[in-house]
Amino acid sequence: MNRLVRTPVFLLTVCISAIAALSMQTILLAQETSPHAVRTTKFTISDVDESKVFYEELIGLSEVGRFEDVGRIVEPFMGFGDGGARIGLLRYDEQESLPKSTVPVSVLSLPDLDPVLQRFKAAAYPIQEYSGDVTGGIRIAIAHDPAGNGIELVEVPGVPRVIGARLVVDNLEESEDFFERVFNVVPGRRIRTAAFDEVFIEFGDGPFVALYEVMNEEPLAKSWYPVVAIYSSDYDGVLERLKKGGLGVRERGDRVLFANDPSGNVVEVVRQSNP
Repeated sequence: MNRLVRTPVFLLTVCISAIAALSMQTILLAQETSPHAVRTTKFTISDVDESKVFYEELIGLSEVGRFEDVGRIVEPFMGFGDGGARIGLLRYDEQESLPKSTVPVSVLSLPDLDPVLQRFKAAAYPIQEYSGDVTGGIRIAIAHDPAGNGIELVEVPGVPRVIGARLVVDNLEESEDFFERVFNVVPGRRIRTAAFDEVFIEFGDGPFVALYEVMNEEPLAKSWYPVVAIYSSDYDGVLERLKKGGLGVRERGDRVLFANDPSGNVVEVVRQSNP
């Protein structure tokens, strides 16, 4: 495995307790019914087998599904086997050569971090733990997978879950407005510091989407592949609002579309049948 880790100092030294507390609240608080649900947080990888070792043997996820288009993409879906949200590992034949953000892009909850930390230690793979004394009462850990994608682990009672997708944006207000207009969602708690500005958007009772703007740093180029998949029973309404607003959209048949937020993050929307 590639064990080079870039520690997100601006994230860890400024307001880590607020982020961890909000992650816990996302699990514990009931949300209003929404036609949209975040199902998958996504990012690109370079090697499927190497990445699966990281997620299965170190973190404790398992492969719960896979999409494959021969000659184009292999995408294992990693989850906790409970039918909940998952992580999509996008391994395209035509790979990107873009630098990865140091900001954790997926947030997971675990009832006990100790077994995970022990596995990382035994494998001599870097992971940074932050005790409750540092975070205000909640233990968290941050590691980077072999492709450089940051993963935030939050210790919360209950079953393990994928609880959030974090999108790094260039202009938080513009991206916030995009999600409000397209998905009719109301932004929730906001954390603003000298180092970053972040707002959390809830989609029903599933994982959140956090929009995260790094302050005083040049933005990185965005992936041309999706960073989050949102399943929607209001698919036609989403498509109509994208087109009416003059927002770019790429349709794949009549059940999947891809749209770019104002910062260039690709959002995948999948048609979901009404319950």
